[in-house]
Amino acid sequence: MISLTVLAIFIVISWLRVGRPSRRSISGAVVLHAGMPLLARIRMHLVPCTVVLSVSLLLLTFSDLPWWGPFAAIGSNLGLVALPTRYTLTTSGIRIGWTPFRRWTEFAGVARAPGGARLQGVAGSRDKRVWLSGSRGDDEFLQMLRRMIRTAYQGRNILVDFPPKSGESPGEAAASTDITSTAM
Repeated sequence: MISLTVLAIFIVISWLRVGRPSRRSISGAVVLHAGMPLLARIRMHLVPCTVVLSVSLLLLTFSDLPWWGPFAAIGSNLGLVALPTRYTLTTSGIRIGWTPFRRWTEFAGVARAPGGARLQGVAGSRDKRVWLSGSRGDDEFLQMLRRMIRTAYQGRNILVDFPPKSGESPGEAAASTDITSTAM
């Protein structure tokens, strides 16, 4: 039965990618609260789900894992991918799913990465991966992340409608007084 415990540990570790206990609550005004697309969730969980399934097959072959072990791993993987995950962007930082909230000042910039983007951590801070679906709206989302990081270092951040209304550029939307407010 140790093989069942090993499989359970791998399943729990894969689920901790979207939900880690944290005492850090969200601060600042919410700018964007958007769901992560299915393709982005598949990209995010591809490696952990493959590892869990591989471990279950290896334990079934070489150990005493019950015959239903791989089916439990498949069910866990499907549940993990189907779980709706949301990006929460505030004037102070970002939160992905139920992971700890990270402040914009913990990041130095945004870089493209396979499957999305990488928020580059400043010295002593870890990077954070932002998973994207590869659609046309990803570029605007990356521009918004860059602007949020840049303005956080200037000591101010603005609330802007996202995505911009058709026919207007993001700069015009940020400059209009009826939808922009300065956050304290």
